[in-house]
Amino acid sequence: MEYKYEMRLKLSDMGIAEEHRSNILATIWARGERKTSNESKEFLNEKLQEGIINDEQSKKLGKIIDEYTVRR
Repeated sequence: MEYKYEMRLKLSDMGIAEEHRSNILATIWARGERKTSNESKEFLNEKLQEGIINDEQSKKLGKIIDEYTVRR
């Protein structure tokens, strides 16, 4: 829940268009949980290439992914 709260706040604060926020939030979570954090970061790169997020936003979201990644 902390992740979702923080991500919602960050996505809003970064000025990411509202129609993309839910998709970004859910997909980062799902890819990270079902696959790897690298898959989540690849998704960010896809959104960067599509022009949905910019480089600065991608880096900030990548940092959040790293902070919530549990290493085993």
